[in-house]
Amino acid sequence: MKKCVVILMLMLMAVSLPSVAQRRITPVRPSASTMSPKDDEEQKRRLEKSKLAERTDAAGNIVFVDTVSGEEWVDTTMVKGSTKMIYPLMEGVTVGINIFDPVLRLLGQQYGGVDVWAELSLHNRYKPIVEFGLSSANITPDGQNYTFRSPMAPYFRIGCNYNIFYNNTPDYQLSFGLRYGFTSFRYSVDDVTVGTGYWDDPTHFNLPQQSATAGFLEITAGIKVKIYKAFSMGWTLKFHTLLHESQSVYGKPMYIPGFGNRENVLAVSFSLMYTFTLNKPDPELVNKDKKKK
Repeated sequence: MKKCVVILMLMLMAVSLPSVAQRRITPVRPSASTMSPKDDEEQKRRLEKSKLAERTDAAGNIVFVDTVSGEEWVDTTMVKGSTKMIYPLMEGVTVGINIFDPVLRLLGQQYGGVDVWAELSLHNRYKPIVEFGLSSANITPDGQNYTFRSPMAPYFRIGCNYNIFYNNTPDYQLSFGLRYGFTSFRYSVDDVTVGTGYWDDPTHFNLPQQSATAGFLEITAGIKVKIYKAFSMGWTLKFHTLLHESQSVYGKPMYIPGFGNRENVLAVSFSLMYTFTLNKPDPELVNKDKKKK
């Protein structure tokens, strides 16, 4: 009987030992990840942010830069939402008159004119503008022996302004703009004096009248300030340069309508304005913007 028990125990040990040995040498494998390769890669990147360079793009988003590969990506958890436009698309129309040159002419300036303009306000942000003016000149330079004359001639400008404070009240603005101007005019050089004659008499002559055209570019910076209700006033500083002009055998004109003295790269205008409001902003948007500030 004892022999049978011993034999039975030996048989059980013989069966169980191989399975135990097998379990001991079988490697334990982790469960398969439920993340996609793309998500797994993004997780690795987030864990290694401290090893990456950072910069901010034009939209204010945080951009991570791999300094080894040069690869860049945006941290989507930090992406800023787009700015809500408070003012409607067709917000208003402003008309103005530049009185700077007329005042200077009353004070003795020998050239200039007057121009009027109209500006359409889109979201109180983008402001297409057109200008029309008339100008003339009768200039006798100090110490020179001639007179430059240009009868009244038209000029035009077209361009656009960008209001920096577009989500603030339209009553006060700081804007930058770009213009293209064009004019077609006539000019002459009269009373030219050359030396003296045999009897000590100076010789006088006139150059024939010339027709000319010119186109110019203006970069502007301006401010607008409310005076009373819909009336405003504002200054505009202009940097301008000639783009093209017609040629003449008698040289270049010293004055160009709408541009001014060809030697000057800066000009200034002062305008009185009136604004017609087309659409008013949503009061809820205005109140939300005030709370943020």
